[in-house]
Amino acid sequence: MRLRKELGLVIAFDMEDANLAANFAKDLRGAKGNFAIKIGRTLEMQTGKGIIAKIKEFSDLPVIYDGEIADIPYISKKIAKNAYDAGADAVIVHGFVGSDVLNEIGDLGQGDVIAVVEMTHPGSDEYIQQISEKIAEMVEEIGVDGVVLPATRPERVKKLVKIVKKAYVISPEIKAQGANPGNAILNGADYEVVGRAIYEADNPKRAAEEIYKEAIGRCH
Repeated sequence: MRLRKELGLVIAFDMEDANLAANFAKDLRGAKGNFAIKIGRTLEMQTGKGIIAKIKEFSDLPVIYDGEIADIPYISKKIAKNAYDAGADAVIVHGFVGSDVLNEIGDLGQGDVIAVVEMTHPGSDEYIQQISEKIAEMVEEIGVDGVVLPATRPERVKKLVKIVKKAYVISPEIKAQGANPGNAILNGADYEVVGRAIYEADNPKRAAEEIYKEAIGRCH
């Protein structure tokens, strides 16, 4: 189940409680909106790659494996293949590792490849932001399926989407690091990523629907 280039919300499953994650995945069935799930290392490390298949089965939504893949082509390809084989529809790879890594994973033909072009935290200014436009040019030429751009810097989203034209854009750190729902989408992102503000809520499904409605509502 590939992600579509249309407005939506990616829910970051960064919790460490596997039972909480499984129950939330079940609750998301029938949620009103265009949703996908992103499984990070914090959850995967609790139970192993099997959590990917479980979340996929319970939710029936597109699942992104955010393994922060950043290694040589051989190792990166093995990590990605394990994630795809476990049920992931997409994997996130750091763009700074270069075209050979992205091509190796893309050649698997098992799911979407999403490249990190620029990150959200202040430390990324020290190195990554200085080369992010070159990364954007490279991933556009390769033809990755998606890119990650920082919701905390909507002006950067606006600038970089002019370079990366074909891929869908997902933008993390809505709420947790201060970005407001809809900010990134208004500047060219397709999906915004929300984690703690949803899964730590008293009613996570309702929180997901409300934040989705808020973000998409600002664009109409």
